[in-house]
Amino acid sequence: MKKRSLLILAVLFPYFFELHAQRNGTITTDKLQPLPAGASVMKGYLGKKMDQCIQNGIMNRAFELYIKPFEVRNDDPNKWQGEFWGKWFTSAALAHHYQPTSHHRKIIDDASAGLIQTQDGTGKLSSYNKDFGDWDIWGRKYAILGLVAHYDETGNKASLEVAARSVDNLIEILGPGKRKITETGLSLLESLSSSSILEPVLLVYRRTNQKRYLDFAKYIVKLWSLPNAYNPKGMRLIEDALAKVDPILISAPKGYEQMSCYEGLCELFRATGDSTYLTAALNFAHAVRKKEIMLVGSGSSGELWCDGTIRQTEMLEQTMETCVTVTWIKLCYQLLRLTGDPVWADEMEISVYNALLGAMTTNGSWWAYFSPMIGERVPSHLQVPSCQTSCCVANGPRALMTIPSWAVMTDDKGAVINVYESGTWNIPLKDGRNITLKQQTTYPEDNNIKVSIETPFNQRFRLKLRIPSWSRKFTLTINGIPTNGNVSNGYLSIDRIWKNGDRLELNPDFRGRVIKAPGNSNQMALMRGPIVLALDSRVAKADDRNLWLLHEGYQWKHDKAWNIHYALLKPVSSFPDQMYIDLKRIPAPEGIQMAFEVPFLQRPTHFVNHEKTTLIMCDYASAGNKYETANNFRVWLPQPLYMRTAYPIEAWRSLYQREDKRPAIPVLSGSK
Repeated sequence: MKKRSLLILAVLFPYFFELHAQRNGTITTDKLQPLPAGASVMKGYLGKKMDQCIQNGIMNRAFELYIKPFEVRNDDPNKWQGEFWGKWFTSAALAHHYQPTSHHRKIIDDASAGLIQTQDGTGKLSSYNKDFGDWDIWGRKYAILGLVAHYDETGNKASLEVAARSVDNLIEILGPGKRKITETGLSLLESLSSSSILEPVLLVYRRTNQKRYLDFAKYIVKLWSLPNAYNPKGMRLIEDALAKVDPILISAPKGYEQMSCYEGLCELFRATGDSTYLTAALNFAHAVRKKEIMLVGSGSSGELWCDGTIRQTEMLEQTMETCVTVTWIKLCYQLLRLTGDPVWADEMEISVYNALLGAMTTNGSWWAYFSPMIGERVPSHLQVPSCQTSCCVANGPRALMTIPSWAVMTDDKGAVINVYESGTWNIPLKDGRNITLKQQTTYPEDNNIKVSIETPFNQRFRLKLRIPSWSRKFTLTINGIPTNGNVSNGYLSIDRIWKNGDRLELNPDFRGRVIKAPGNSNQMALMRGPIVLALDSRVAKADDRNLWLLHEGYQWKHDKAWNIHYALLKPVSSFPDQMYIDLKRIPAPEGIQMAFEVPFLQRPTHFVNHEKTTLIMCDYASAGNKYETANNFRVWLPQPLYMRTAYPIEAWRSLYQREDKRPAIPVLSGSK
């Protein structure tokens, strides 16, 4: 009897620990929850892009090449190659979560098993032979992230055990009294790369409830505040974020690695309930929005923060690293879950439709390393030929595959729609009942969104629809009856008793918007819904005209004595924050997703004989997608725009200055 009691206690102990932690506020519940595996089927614009990425990219990779560095541990000069397996695998796990097929399951099972075999008797899981190489801890981070993802998807305990042993090994070499983690990795990055191990350490803690992992996480964060050999003031990631210091002035300004550390703070908040960590992450993210994120939803120049919001009209070198785009989306997803604030969904929407999809080739097989606002698309080089990939090619799909997790979510009162996309979502509500939502729309090409409810019986729940911050007005009908709805904090909330077959129709504001550049009021850009527009040399040829955007800032005047019409421009300083312009949707030319006729003004002589004309502009993601030097594009339009110099020549050299030859999309011998 005593043995049986002990057995029951052993089985139930993790449950009691979890319950105790929840009662003491140390386990924080997210405000918004993603749906279970296989609950989403997306068939619209985004669904097609994800399908292409899964079929031609993620599930078509020779993942054995990413395992090889862990097998040989030869401290190869390509020192960051340990990251490739984890980046690719977390994408594959998300793809399996979205499409849990037997084919996808076999791929992630085989890949996990292959990596597990490389762990040695000490628990070390690294692509380095000796500890503390420049990217040693960074690569271990990604390996642990991948193994935890495999456990979450499949319940395979071996993957979690190997991940936990890997953290145990890290504690042995980096715990109290050992070498400081803040003095590992590249000194010029002030250990941001190594310190980002915080996130997977906490993921292991939350799945094992072993206190030593939480203690190690807290110890890492404590070291951030202490002086070290790399920085006599310490990294100060928390203190500076709380003080609302600009991101470019926090520790080293390497955007990708910096954001990765704040992702870890989000997990530490979940584990402890200490609001200091969430406040630091939120302050930091808002500062990134204000200071670094450019119009298309990403930032960085040369992989570093650069005051990009102000400087984005310049021809910056190596603009918007795809890894920065991915990590910005992942950080926003963390904050959306934790806070329920749709501002983070707004940010992700802009990033996905513009910066992210602009970096992916049209068939989803490859990615750009950088994404300029002016110039040409250039595919990523083969950064590590033996692995047949680069950091951004491995990383890009991770952000794309997050979309099903935040497209439709649940909260404590019902369902929340963040993404408008044709498809079906099977949703388990908090009370155990289920509903099905179906969307029918061509968004973001058009603004008509139809949502239907399928429910086995009449039931009350709240449905929240995100109203993007750019949509100053909208229309809504329920079963054909117009209604205003209740809009609060960016969501339109409808709390009612729903019956099977109920229908909603939402039309957000798709008027063309003129955006003034934050750093130069005479530079302007156009948006329609979440889509940034761009000139593309295929449809807007260079010529000798000087052109001005013909927006509502102009007033047409008529002089009776001279019988002439001319356009008078209001002072730029008096322009409203959001001006509108008439855009005419036209059939898209080959290779382009969306195209519009845009009105411009030509002033050929003095202030008379002003003429109206048009140029064709396309969506940013399509601009330059031939990946050729002859296919140029630009987003920001100086006023006036001299078309002869609209497109820089051989702009690829601003992205790859050390290369003798323009990178090309490679033919991969290792593809499946």
